[in-house]
Amino acid sequence: MRSLASPSGPLALLTLLGLIAPVAPVSAQDESDDEALQRWVLEGELTSVLSRGNSENLALGLGATARRRWERDGLRFETGWVQVETGRITVRAVGTPDDFEVQRDVDREKTAESVSARGRYDRRLTERVFMYGGVDWLRNTFAGIDSRTLLALGGGNTWVDGDRTRFATDYALTYTFEEVVVENPFTDSDFAGVRLGYELWREVSDNTVFESGLIADLNLKETEDRRVDLDNSLTVDVNDAIALKPSLRFSWRNLPALRDVPLFTTGGDDTGTVVTAPLKKLDTLFRLALVLNF
Repeated sequence: MRSLASPSGPLALLTLLGLIAPVAPVSAQDESDDEALQRWVLEGELTSVLSRGNSENLALGLGATARRRWERDGLRFETGWVQVETGRITVRAVGTPDDFEVQRDVDREKTAESVSARGRYDRRLTERVFMYGGVDWLRNTFAGIDSRTLLALGGGNTWVDGDRTRFATDYALTYTFEEVVVENPFTDSDFAGVRLGYELWREVSDNTVFESGLIADLNLKETEDRRVDLDNSLTVDVNDAIALKPSLRFSWRNLPALRDVPLFTTGGDDTGTVVTAPLKKLDTLFRLALVLNF
């Protein structure tokens, strides 16, 4: 996936930690069931990959989820930041064939960056029916999105709510405010839409949980503009405080954003002209994160 980072990503995460951490209990053993139900639950994620030597690559990721549940209400906040930096290595020899020195230059370039934040409030109306309101924000310049804010209001159904399995679907009307890196004169930046989705939580074993979530958005002004995000993850507990979480996310858009591309002749000469071309429809992101439970 084309990914991530700007100073606002870590800042948003640290702000969330600062707001939520003071109310997170040290231990739930002395709490009553009602108190445990109404407390904040906080999870933090850390992803880091560093490669040096014959290749230079750096991937960093931070994420946080804060949840609170009452008897009929639920509140959830999520934030995430990811950045990938790739080093292009140039090696040359200076001197004579019998006496030379190898020189190595590294040109570092950010190749992916994404910052996101999401908030959602749920209200249970009956055992199987709920309503919700939510706000999503995204910045992913490598996918052509400088800023996207989406407001959602809708409801859904809880089909299964057991100790080992939970499954719910939801439906909403949305309104999107979008700013792209390269303007497209044929599309509107603000538009109404509809959203469909599902959330699946399944306890595979005593220390392993599988989660799957899908969000599908349709632009009602331009019905060819459709977006789908599918996120699957497997959380394996190491102990009560630490878990490993591999995840795979697919982000697809039928009408992707545009980008500026330099135009060359068939002979390989630069014409000095820049044209616009669509980005790829599908982005894929695999992550292996260390999850900290507070």
